[in-house]
Amino acid sequence: MNAKRLSFNGNDPVARPSYLARLLDVIDVAVTHERAPLPMSEIAAAAGVPVSTASRLLGLLGEHGFLVQLPDAGYAAGPRLLRVAMGAIERLRDTDRLKAAVEALSDQAGESASAGLLVGDEIVLVARKEPTHSLRAVARVGDIIAPHTSAMGKAILSRLPAQRRAAVLRAAVGEDADATLDRLEEELATATADGYAVDEGTFTVGLRCRAAPLLDGDGHAVGGLSIAGPAARFTPEHAESCLPALRAQVAALSPTPRSTA
Repeated sequence: MNAKRLSFNGNDPVARPSYLARLLDVIDVAVTHERAPLPMSEIAAAAGVPVSTASRLLGLLGEHGFLVQLPDAGYAAGPRLLRVAMGAIERLRDTDRLKAAVEALSDQAGESASAGLLVGDEIVLVARKEPTHSLRAVARVGDIIAPHTSAMGKAILSRLPAQRRAAVLRAAVGEDADATLDRLEEELATATADGYAVDEGTFTVGLRCRAAPLLDGDGHAVGGLSIAGPAARFTPEHAESCLPALRAQVAALSPTPRSTA
């Protein structure tokens, strides 16, 4: 499961999670768990709720169309949840253009290509194209991308104002944000100067990635594009050869900087 678990405990910091928090956790597990669809018992275990509570929550979600029970296969997203999700995606920035850019990059590089957007303080994968190779980097639309270990995350951090950068890191690593920023300082400075960031097996062992930030009119990052593949095939030379295409797509998607005159 890639999304953060939610917990609303009211005024008592040690109180049990509220019914609403449990409801959200059940939806999260049912839809985003890596082995979904799951049966009720496994949803309950992954969400940290009693089976009896999971049964009531799943029944409520099914009654309102947010989940559906599949024959002998567990629970999956229902029509109402899909409508909400699709509506949110359609309102994201330049979704169609991002999809086209990702497809073009993947076809040119022969590797996985992704687009992510900064939504609140988290980087959400909104477009993805996989190559035909059986050995490839695996990710899914909707995944939350780590800002401090991924090339896309570091590309975005490299073009954020200091306060915004700190907020994004706090959302990812909590109290370790300052120490993480100190460790990344030199790498982010290089990414700012070069216009792209690199990852050599930090996000996933054996994975090589190059990413560049998508900018707004003030030159601040609002998202990023990346190309990634197994290091044995996506060699440093191959990665270097993909940079012109990556830069071209980012330039086409980023507006002309506003004049400071």
